[in-house]
Amino acid sequence: MKTQMAAAALTALLAVGMNAQAAEFAPTRPLVIVVPVPPGGTTDILARLLADKLTTTFKQPVVVENRPGGATVIGARQVLNAPADGQTMFLGTFATIANTYLSKSSKVAYTDFDPVSLVINTPNVLNVGPGANYKSVGDLVNAEKAKPGSVSFASTSNGGSPHLSGALFNSMAKTQMVHVPYPGSAPAIADLLGGHIGVMFDNLPAALAQINAGKLRPLAVTTKQRVPALPNVPTLAESGFPDYEVNAWFGMLARKGTPPEAISAWSDGIKAALDSPDVKQKLISLGAIPVGSTPANFAAYLKAEDEKWARVIREANIKLD
Repeated sequence: MKTQMAAAALTALLAVGMNAQAAEFAPTRPLVIVVPVPPGGTTDILARLLADKLTTTFKQPVVVENRPGGATVIGARQVLNAPADGQTMFLGTFATIANTYLSKSSKVAYTDFDPVSLVINTPNVLNVGPGANYKSVGDLVNAEKAKPGSVSFASTSNGGSPHLSGALFNSMAKTQMVHVPYPGSAPAIADLLGGHIGVMFDNLPAALAQINAGKLRPLAVTTKQRVPALPNVPTLAESGFPDYEVNAWFGMLARKGTPPEAISAWSDGIKAALDSPDVKQKLISLGAIPVGSTPANFAAYLKAEDEKWARVIREANIKLD
């Protein structure tokens, strides 16, 4: 009887071991990270940093495919049309949430994906030109309230996180700053430097070089905490708006139905990549904040972002089509 019980126990242990082995994610062909924007920007740089490290982790090449267009929708659809096998991932951005409410033609929602990891947060920064009279956020609010609608704020596009940073600021500060969208950061910064626009919300990596050169003066950053790249610049939360927070986040997403072992392997690999000194230093030098979350924490983050921006977009009546 004891012999039979021992044999049964051994069989059970072997079965557990076999199941654990079967549950491992062991890709046998190259993996893909789809980037929904052109090469060269923050999203693309981040994807290539991760791909380099994950190639070692998975013992298979991890390649980056740029699929720009449709306000990130083209890239998202490519991943949604791929098999749910963990071989193809989507590097989602702030637009993955916002597009749901900004564009009736989007037809893509963050709920079409399984969360893998919040990779980085990138602060936006509220900048003025060197000749501006505003020395603080309080100065800006006072000027705008003295003459509502007299201040214009630039952003890099309609519906992006800089635009919605301004919309949230208007909502909280009870101001009426006028939004002026530009086709990218460079022309907006040029007008800001030339005094043709009052203030600008921009992604920190795009503005950091001009700030460090003394050409732009940052009034505040949009994240909840100060950022290492600008340790002396206050947050908007510190500047009188304690509930203000905007993160131009970047996160890895998988097609809905991807096996949990694949999601776990990607999440662990991303965390290890972000913990490596070279990747961490590169991201911090760009003004980014490395995160590397669990899938569950990223799911909760996305839900909170969805609720927040649905309200902001509705209250500001922002529509792209």
